[in-house]
This record gives sequence, structure tokens and C-alpha cells, in this order.
Amino acid sequence: MKGHIYFIMGQSGSGKGTVISKLQESNIPHLHIPLSYKTRAIRETEVNHVDSHFITKEAFVHAIEQGEFLEYAYVYEWDDIYGTKYEDVIENGIEKGYTVIKELDIQGLEKLRREKPELDSIYTTIFLSIPAEKLKERIESRGVLMQNEEFERRKQTAIEEQKKAQELCDVMIDATQPPDEVFTQVCDIITKTK
Repeated sequence: MKGHIYFIMGQSGSGKGTVISKLQESNIPHLHIPLSYKTRAIRETEVNHVDSHFITKEAFVHAIEQGEFLEYAYVYEWDDIYGTKYEDVIENGIEKGYTVIKELDIQGLEKLRREKPELDSIYTTIFLSIPAEKLKERIESRGVLMQNEEFERRKQTAIEEQKKAQELCDVMIDATQPPDEVFTQVCDIITKTK
């Protein structure tokens, strides 16, 4: 029995983390949510190996060279690398028949489609979309303060991601709706495409 992957995507501040947290608490059977690997600094509210695996850039690059990642992306102008290990999603998820939920960005999706087209039939991409003008408010509501220059950079990235998502993603969801409505729509997609 094979499982299916649902990639939850969206701009920074679109509510991806909220949706994934709610999915963890849901009663969807055979749900598997593997952790991401990240090289960025751990935030005060995060716990290593609970929220994500926080590793050094050297360890991450070594794992890339060993072919351990299903997907990975350099984020925020190459400052950090985020990724998902192949065994966490495929061997410990799909091959065991699980419904795998994983956060992914556009860069990671492009890389996955280019390098592993044979996997196209086992995943569905769901993009949570918010207008660029709402970004700063959403990001700062998480306690992340940023300078105007950093915000402008993120805003430009968000605009580019939105354009690519319209071409590449299976489903677009308006993430300015109430969080419960966004969550309900994501659950509907998962239960209808299983």
C-alpha cells in the first residue's frame, strides 16, 4: 500500500505552521508529519528535534552530498538551508501507506519536479495565499520584528512565489480567511484525494 504526500506551501506568514499543527491534532488516520532540517538559528519558542532538526550548514551540505535529501532549498539569499530527508518522507511515510504532511517552498517544489519527476503522482501541492500587503502584519504577529529592507526583500520573494504557485501548485487557498476555514479546506482536499 502506498501513501500520499500533501505539501503545504505559502508565503511567510500565510499560516502553514498553524495548519500543520492543527492537522497533527486532527483524527486523520495514518498521518505522518516528518520534521524539516534547518540551518537557521533556533528561535526562543522552538525545541530542537521537536519543532525541526536544527543542524550546522556543514552537516547539511554533507547530507546533501550523500544524497539524503528529498528536497532542500537555500532561503533568504543563501543565508540558510531548509530541507526534508528522503527516508523521513518516502521510506518512513509513503512506503508504509501514510498520509504525509510536509511544508515546502516554491524553490523546493521546482527542484523536486526537476530532479524527481517520477514522484509527481504521489503528492498534491496546496498553496496558502495572502496578499503582499498583509505580510508584515502576519510576520510581526509571530513576534518577528524586521527592518523595512528585510521586509521589502521578503515581500518581493512573496510576490514571486505567488506567481510561480499559480503555475505549479495543484490548489490555491485564500489564507486571509479565518484560520478554521483555511484548515477545513485543507482537510477537505486531503480526505477527498486519498
